[in-house]
Amino acid sequence: MKATTRIYLDALLQNIKSVTFFTFLGVLIARLGASDFEIALSNSLPALFCALSLAFLTRQLPVTRGVFLTSGYVRQFAFICMALSVLLPNPIPVLLVFWSINAVSVIVTSAQQPAILRRVIEPQQFPALFSRNKIIALFVTTAGGLLIGYALDATDSYFPYNYVGSMLIGCLSTFAGMSLIASLAPREKTKIRFQGVRPFRECDGKIWWMALNNAGIYMTPSLFTIYHVKTLHLSNTQIGYFVVTAGIVSALALPLVRKLMERYGTMRIYSAALIGMLLCAFPYGFIEAYWLLVVAQGWTGFMLAVCEVSTQTMMMEEAGKHKAEMAYFSDFQLVMQLGMAIGPLIAGALVTVLPLWACFSAVALLRLAFFLSRSVMSERGRRAAGSETAPASAR
Repeated sequence: MKATTRIYLDALLQNIKSVTFFTFLGVLIARLGASDFEIALSNSLPALFCALSLAFLTRQLPVTRGVFLTSGYVRQFAFICMALSVLLPNPIPVLLVFWSINAVSVIVTSAQQPAILRRVIEPQQFPALFSRNKIIALFVTTAGGLLIGYALDATDSYFPYNYVGSMLIGCLSTFAGMSLIASLAPREKTKIRFQGVRPFRECDGKIWWMALNNAGIYMTPSLFTIYHVKTLHLSNTQIGYFVVTAGIVSALALPLVRKLMERYGTMRIYSAALIGMLLCAFPYGFIEAYWLLVVAQGWTGFMLAVCEVSTQTMMMEEAGKHKAEMAYFSDFQLVMQLGMAIGPLIAGALVTVLPLWACFSAVALLRLAFFLSRSVMSERGRRAAGSETAPASAR
């Protein structure tokens, strides 16, 4: 089987996992009686453990088939425990614990996968590869989001067993996808020696700026869950239409976005997507008409898809400039995960002191501040790089 075929099949299977396991996980947590802070924590804790894994574990592991498979087995065990924990009398703490264990292992495979792909794919193929993977993701989430949402509503009398069944399908899909990519990894055996590490050595100002933007992006998912489930009491099918709309819009527009990236540069398209999401966040807490919610979610999902594709493309473009490639991938993912961890915590703090509509406005203002900090972060990055390369006597 060709390497590209394996990559596209993995994208298909991993997105089946995403739609069956994670699309309605926030809804499930809310319906199980989680507080607003626990909903925010469920968005933050996995990213925090991903960051810890990247800082101290991932960068020390060699890129081999054995390491990739071992992390996949741990991931699979944690997934199954997450699914079955829903049946416990007090499931939220147990679910969060196994979600954190899953995060430690999943980030190992996520950080190693780009290094594996760079061995079998030419650099100029990455923009097209990521764009096609995103289109596959959009197709699966569009069709699957509607189908799973309808199925969960139709079987609501079996709650929470219907959610458990959906999550177990996701477990099987992610295991099959991981096995496809593992066959592309080097088979050599290398001794693993753990030692003290210094994270963030491969980070520059641009990466830190992107992490700030990531924090702004991930402030809203927990607010969306609270607003959709606890305030508006939307059904799974109604929430599924958000995924469908975002998927259709993104699938139709991403080929054009890829051409715009080639013409105007990845950074400009990334910045435009950040502004697009920022504008949608301001009025969100005042929107109650369902058709307007669909439009807003479709626009937000499309802008998020553009951000993801451009972020992945920039990561691969910059990798060749770093001698310690695995350390670079780990640091890049580390700061992105830190942003994803901090964002929901800020949202959780905001929702305890402000009404929900004010939280959305505050998030929009914070996103604007993060976006405008680019020049400051870039200057600090240049100063840090200068101090690292300067002679010892000059330092």
